[in-house]
Amino acid sequence: MIEFSRVSRYIQRMRMLSRNAKLYIGATVLQGLSFGIWGVIFNLYLNLSEVGFRPDFIGSMFTVGAIATGLVALPAGLICTRIGLKRALLVGLTANFVSLVQIVVLQPFILLFASLVAGLIGTLGWVASAPFMMENSGQEERTYLFSINWASMTIMAVVGSYVGGVMPDLFNALLGLSTGLNGSAVGYRISLAVSVALALAAAVPILLIRERKMLQRQKMVDLLSFRNIKSRRTIAKFMIPTAIIGFGAGFIVPLFNIFFQLRFLATTEQIGTIFALGNITLGLGILGAPVLSSRLGKVRSIVTCQYLSMPFIMLMTLSPNLALASTAYTARGALMNMAGPISSTLQMELVSEKERATTNGLMVMADNIPRAVTASISGKMMTGSNFYTPFLFTTLAYFIASSLYFIFFRKIKDILI
Repeated sequence: MIEFSRVSRYIQRMRMLSRNAKLYIGATVLQGLSFGIWGVIFNLYLNLSEVGFRPDFIGSMFTVGAIATGLVALPAGLICTRIGLKRALLVGLTANFVSLVQIVVLQPFILLFASLVAGLIGTLGWVASAPFMMENSGQEERTYLFSINWASMTIMAVVGSYVGGVMPDLFNALLGLSTGLNGSAVGYRISLAVSVALALAAAVPILLIRERKMLQRQKMVDLLSFRNIKSRRTIAKFMIPTAIIGFGAGFIVPLFNIFFQLRFLATTEQIGTIFALGNITLGLGILGAPVLSSRLGKVRSIVTCQYLSMPFIMLMTLSPNLALASTAYTARGALMNMAGPISSTLQMELVSEKERATTNGLMVMADNIPRAVTASISGKMMTGSNFYTPFLFTTLAYFIASSLYFIFFRKIKDILI
């Protein structure tokens, strides 16, 4: 009876979502599908013998993009405050035009430069997302909106991951080209182009959004001098664990597909299936995040999930076979990321409305700059078949970050939902 009551309340909160929130979720669905396809096959495409890039270069590409994201995240927060969140979301989508260049122009400098530009532009939409959801939700349904949005992205990434794993061989077979581990790059290019088209289609629901209100536009000199920032200590407490987690994540997260291919000789289709299963579990976990938050409180929920994920990180690299490693991957992803919407909600609740976009920009910066450094290091390690050390560093970083997060916020009194 109690569980039925919780489900009814969940459905009721979903119905309370505003028109703008529902349109934004629609855009997220398209982006999630695109992200799932791209995330599975882009690195594998670059690593094809026909294309010829090694994991160290692929890691460097991620590094360039993450550095760009980190450096522009703070100005992006300021720009969001200046131009409005809807415009920021639309501008962020134009980064997908740059992705088209990465599909067809396979010169190292161009690939690195495209990663830089995509990071610079795409960050604007990323930074605008959390403040937009805060602005278009009330207190009662807010955590549900964050969770449903994350879950929508994740669940559609399930479809994208599976489809992305199948599409290259399917297109190559239809064209009479080679398939398998050393299949033709043509099928990969077509699949990646489909991914870009889906991402660009997300502009349609965003264009239909009616901005409920506009923040009072502030002078850029005030923004650059941080005069709109009053919660400096609170923001710093969020940034420190975020930076340490970013440092740890950079060792393994950007190169999961390469890890499975090199360590276990997994095929593109197998990797797509693994990513899809991981996203299914993550999506279910994210949908349950509001219930977990209501029982444990936001801070304890976040820290508990992160601690529980750590054994599975090491199990991935110590596994003797692909089946066990993929199971560990699925569990790690669900536990580490299901608390993401809870954390985002807490961040936005503990700062004022005028600080939200800037705060989110600072969080993106804190996460991406350390992640950029370690991704490049990990790429070199995996090129040399060193798979143990990156996972060990990730586990240690997550433990330190989670412990600090609890120390900083353990006295916060949650508003139970």
